Amino acid sequence: MTYLPLRRVRALAIACPLLLAPPALAFDASGNEVADTFFQIIEAGKAAVTGYDRVEESGGKVTITGLRAALDDGGKTTRLTIAETSFQDAEVDADGGLTAGAMAMSGVTIEDQQDGNDVRVTAALIAIDDPVLPSAATIKAKADSDAMAPGYSRAEITGILIDTAKDGKIPIASVVAVVDEMDGDLPTAGSLTVKGIEITAASLDEDGRKSLTDLGYDKLVLGLALEAEWDPDAGVLDISDLTISGAEAATLNASLTLKGMTREVFAKLEAAQGNPEEAMGIMQGLEVVSIALRLDNESLVDRLLDAQAKESGASREEFVGQLSAALPMLLSVIGNPDFQQKVASAATTFLKDPQSISATAAPAAPVPFAQLLGAAMIAPQTLPNLLGVTIAANQD
Repeated sequence: MTYLPLRRVRALAIACPLLLAPPALAFDASGNEVADTFFQIIEAGKAAVTGYDRVEESGGKVTITGLRAALDDGGKTTRLTIAETSFQDAEVDADGGLTAGAMAMSGVTIEDQQDGNDVRVTAALIAIDDPVLPSAATIKAKADSDAMAPGYSRAEITGILIDTAKDGKIPIASVVAVVDEMDGDLPTAGSLTVKGIEITAASLDEDGRKSLTDLGYDKLVLGLALEAEWDPDAGVLDISDLTISGAEAATLNASLTLKGMTREVFAKLEAAQGNPEEAMGIMQGLEVVSIALRLDNESLVDRLLDAQAKESGASREEFVGQLSAALPMLLSVIGNPDFQQKVASAATTFLKDPQSISATAAPAAPVPFAQLLGAAMIAPQTLPNLLGVTIAANQD
């Protein structure tokens, strides 16, 4: 499966304590082994536990109230507060790691200040099932954010609010990451769901606000869902569903299957993060098995066509007719007459009655990235045939 998205959410799910971190143990020991181990894990990187109100244990549950941590680094200041942190049935491993049946953090606030660009992120609750937190020694040895991220079977963040002083506020109802299967310490099957990403006109700049309101929206509520599976032995990565949806707007579905994503290739891509050229070279060995895209219109395309027609001073029917008539010339740049005709036909059908439009790439045999890149540079008109691309409109 696609490990990177799950990893980012995994890090976010524990973002709070573990994306902060520092040198000496600045906290006052509580006398509770679980709580003090947790504090040590936080301080294994570059942050400091600046205080907590109390630590209590009852019925197998350890609760830390009023946890505070801070990171000051070259003019950038980050502050973390967690109203309540709890561990259920937690144990400290022999190596200093921490495992539990469940972990929860409520009333989470992260405040980041740098050069006047203040960002405040709050979350009502972060709930993690079967957390496995690496030891302080492991974090120090690896010295990167991935070392700090916990393992888990399910992580959920609810009631998120991202508040930027410059760009407004974005609420997110929930983020849920589920890991269904593991290969060692790598997730190989799982899902990610994000609900209730709310973009309001008031949260946008003047141009963005105009673009939104011109389409008749006061706000857009977006969502995202991802399901993926990775077979490291066969080297097959299957993103079976990636859905981006907007209420009263549109839904975009995508899927992708690749071959060649072995453990070795994955490790090389991990090491090449931050080096696009190296990563691109590594990806040359991957093969495209299939790609599919589908857009289902709810009202967004209608709104766009109405707005463009109004701007051009024509009726929508006239505007669609003009656009459809111009498609053959616009598509001639592809240089593949047969494919151009298929695209123009599907696009015209969709523009006249915008229900759905889809594109599918299903080559007769997996196509190497290197071959695709070469074709794109030398003979781009051959790509549709090479990939076996089909276009359809208003089909179930």
